[in-house]
This record gives sequence, structure tokens and C-alpha cells, in this order.
Amino acid sequence: MNQSIDLKAATAAFFASGGQLVVLEGFTYRPLPPRRHPEPKPKRAKPVKQEPDGERKSRAKARTAQIAELAKTMTCGEVAKLLGETKTALWGVAARGGFRFFSPPRPARPAKVKAEPSQEDRDLAEKIIALRDAGKSRCRATIELGIGNCRLVRIIEAFDIDFPVQQRQR
Repeated sequence: MNQSIDLKAATAAFFASGGQLVVLEGFTYRPLPPRRHPEPKPKRAKPVKQEPDGERKSRAKARTAQIAELAKTMTCGEVAKLLGETKTALWGVAARGGFRFFSPPRPARPAKVKAEPSQEDRDLAEKIIALRDAGKSRCRATIELGIGNCRLVRIIEAFDIDFPVQQRQR
């Protein structure tokens, strides 16, 4: 019934039947084996330096001279089509070579012809002048006329109306 009494009885029976106590070895610390790193790779041999005026540099100089000659009379896009190069590469060559590509003169833009203002704009111009003389602000004028600020500015500029953004100090 009592577990401790039962355990003692079982132990006494074990020793009475000839049982022996065996003492086991306890835990002993054993360190991990040392790490084994791979052998370092042998260093690559440095490439042999080319002489200052090597074959590659002479070809690059010849190519730069050719592009510089073409750039005197052709645009970058035309040279790119002719040589089969990208424009970016050609701009880089031009920057390193210290030259610029030909840029043709741009045609002058024709002057815009101002259309004759409509009768509705003339009526609005008269109303804007009346509101200005009455001392109304630009914001109040747009609200009373039911138009937007862009239209108000367009009409003021078209009819050369003096309607300042802020009222003048008196």
C-alpha cells in the first residue's frame, strides 16, 4: 500500500536472491574534434600588363577618330545607324574624346495667330471690369460670374484688363 515500504521490500528480496549492485560510469566531457578547413586555393597569376600603346588602345583611338570625323556633319542617331552602335555608347565616346555631334538648326516656331474673341468673352470682359470697379476681388468675380479662374485669367489677358491679384493699398 505504501510505495516506500513496497520499494524497501523489493530491494531486500533482490539482495536476498543474490542480486548485486552495479555502479555505472558517469558522464565525462569529451571535446569536439578540431575543424578541418580545406586547403587554400593557389592565387591566380596576375595578367601581364600591356604596353601603354597596345593594339586594343590603338583600335579605340582609331574608332574615336572615325566617330569624331562623322560627328562633324552627322547627328548621333545617324552615326548610330551607320555604325550599328547604340547612342549611349556613342555619347560616351564623344565625352571621352572631347567632341560633340552635329545638331541641325531647329526651324523657328510659327507665331500663334490669336483668334478673335467671341461675343460671350466680350460680355464677360465688360462684367469683369464692372466687378473690378465695384471693388470685388478676383475670387468673388469668378464666383459671381460662374466661371473658373483659368477663364478669368484668359479673358483678362485677352482684353488687357488691369485686375490685380491683390487690391492696391490706398
